[in-house]
Amino acid sequence: MSAATSHAGSPHDAAHRAGTGGRPGAGPSFGRVLAAETVKFFGLRSTWVLLVVTAVLMVGFAALSAWGIASFAQDGPSGGPGGPGGPPGGSDFVHTVPSSGLSLAILVLGAMGAMAISGEFGNRSIAATMTAVPARWPVLIAKAIVLTVVTWVVITVCELLGYVVAQPLLRPAGLDFAFDARLVPQIMFLSGLYAAAIAVMGLGLGALIRNTAAAIVVLVAILLVFPILVAIFQQEWVQWVSAFLPSTAQSVTLDPTASPGKLDVGGSWAVIAGWPVVLLGAGIALVQSRDI
Repeated sequence: MSAATSHAGSPHDAAHRAGTGGRPGAGPSFGRVLAAETVKFFGLRSTWVLLVVTAVLMVGFAALSAWGIASFAQDGPSGGPGGPGGPPGGSDFVHTVPSSGLSLAILVLGAMGAMAISGEFGNRSIAATMTAVPARWPVLIAKAIVLTVVTWVVITVCELLGYVVAQPLLRPAGLDFAFDARLVPQIMFLSGLYAAAIAVMGLGLGALIRNTAAAIVVLVAILLVFPILVAIFQQEWVQWVSAFLPSTAQSVTLDPTASPGKLDVGGSWAVIAGWPVVLLGAGIALVQSRDI
């Protein structure tokens, strides 16, 4: 039985057919590569599982945070925003409730990004994909586009759901807030861009390392371990290193209660954009230069 026959009907076979247009020797257009990668992405059961987990984390933590803040405010003295018994940071802190689960959700989405490419290396189906697309780089660019769009949509919808769920829980303590309150729309609609950057970082690491578990470990180290290590030291140069970590940049751009950092908002967004660009670019260079 040939390799083509053994993969018949699979998402990877769909990628090959979509990429070549069903004609022997036909060169794939980028539109067909993008369509094929979209089919593959949504054809994987793991994609749906991870997206559901992301939604549960985002909405669940928004509800849990709203309940906890409201309970704390009602039980403590002067429990209004900014009061001794209220949430620290005043109303700005309450405005971050819909994003309470973002720090965990990005780990799930980063893992999804890594699996989008390292899974193909693991089961060797990447060979069929690259045979269909000899240039190779369009495959990774198409995967990055799919990941970016899906991640932004999912996180934005979850932020909106989190906002809706949180308001009834905050209302008894007088902490509910309007959708157009200070920084709320920006936080909701820009959080998805940060999450998309993390997902593409996972994709880049997956292309570089070609192992799902190892790529996820490196991503977790970048997002969680390194910030803890640099927080231990107070030297000026260490603080500058910290400013170029994704988690620090996220605090500057999306957390109104965070202290000012070494970089301004524009510089921090450049850091967030730079990580996926560098890692994906390195992954593309490696895929172009190494045997599959």
